[in-house]
Amino acid sequence: MKILFLCLGSRGDVQPYVAIGKAAKSLGHQVTICAGKSFQSFVEQNGLNFWECSLDLMAILQTDEGKQVFEEGLKHPIKAMQYATRVINPLYKKTMIDFYEASQGQDVIIFHPKAFGAVDIAEKLGILCISMPPIPIIYPIKAFPNLAITTKNLGGFFNKLTYKLANLGAESNNIKDINEFREQSLQLKKRKAGAYMTRRNENTLPIIYPISESLFGDVIEFRNEVFLTGFPKLEDDSVLDVETEQFLFNGDKPIVITFSSMPLKNPEAFMKKLIQAINNSKNRAIILVGNSGIQMDSEEGILIKSYLPHDIIFSKAKGILHHGGVGTMAAALRSGVVQVMMPFNVDQPFWANRLYGLGYALKPLKESDSEDEFINRFQQMSQNENKIKAKEIAEILSKEQPNLRAVKQIEELQQNWVSQHE
Repeated sequence: MKILFLCLGSRGDVQPYVAIGKAAKSLGHQVTICAGKSFQSFVEQNGLNFWECSLDLMAILQTDEGKQVFEEGLKHPIKAMQYATRVINPLYKKTMIDFYEASQGQDVIIFHPKAFGAVDIAEKLGILCISMPPIPIIYPIKAFPNLAITTKNLGGFFNKLTYKLANLGAESNNIKDINEFREQSLQLKKRKAGAYMTRRNENTLPIIYPISESLFGDVIEFRNEVFLTGFPKLEDDSVLDVETEQFLFNGDKPIVITFSSMPLKNPEAFMKKLIQAINNSKNRAIILVGNSGIQMDSEEGILIKSYLPHDIIFSKAKGILHHGGVGTMAAALRSGVVQVMMPFNVDQPFWANRLYGLGYALKPLKESDSEDEFINRFQQMSQNENKIKAKEIAEILSKEQPNLRAVKQIEELQQNWVSQHE
């Protein structure tokens, strides 16, 4: 089977596809990842085929203007819309053509919701298409609302309604370009925005969520309508550098702190408070600065690094403080170490509150919280009941085989598709 993954986004968006793609390749399938050029070496180093698309969001985020718009877009909506019209939308139009070219000769398309045109292309080519959002944001459910609209529980009826509203609006800003692509490149008729979010004409569109069903036992709809694989894990041979190994060897287990690409509102003031909380709670720490805006050097008991492999360093931690991105959160769960989230936006508040409610994370923090609040969470990391819950969920996840489960589900969907279209 020839499998094509269409993906736009950050490393966290692409990595699950690469993990599943490697598992598919090990079972004899041909796998291609179509993404921005920033990911070419990452994809190819993992032994998969790479197809470049024009819209490279990671490269855009490295530009001053792109970084400002994406980080401050909510504060300056007009400027963000102008940037989208001038820069993003023309690249989206080119990217749909790239997707179409990459799809030639493929048996199945698996796509990220940001990959506009995926189902349209599958319709033209008459092949299977599977939606694989990294978070539970597409299929309407009663348990909680669409994360893009609110994190406040509105009750079953209105929770479900938020998904329908979000799906209707998902392509609204790009439907003109999508229909132009349908008419000019695919020779298909125009369609309405959101028409292919959960349906493909008269049929249900298959949806696979690469998340663990152990966190969603209360979601009845997921049992019958959506397949949950578990959080994909990309196995690699990364090792820690000598400086980090020496730091770990020379003292108590540290608290590992990372906010990845999330920018702090006031890095200098926050770091002053954080360092005081670490020292006053008699802890050591490893701080991964990422793109958070943190600028400081290592000091006694505190090691500063730009990045370390999460699965390795988390397993050596006393506790973990992070932003709540799904990939980071999954790595923290796998580690069996107590975690607390300081969410910024998008799906992060959802994960922070859901895991807190399940007992798998401490009560979430805010950047503006007092030093005492941070000290409180750091102290809770040593409490036995919290350690037991962290090890409990790690044990559950260790048995899920997420990469293999995803491939098996793709194979089953493809077999059903072939049998129905012979």
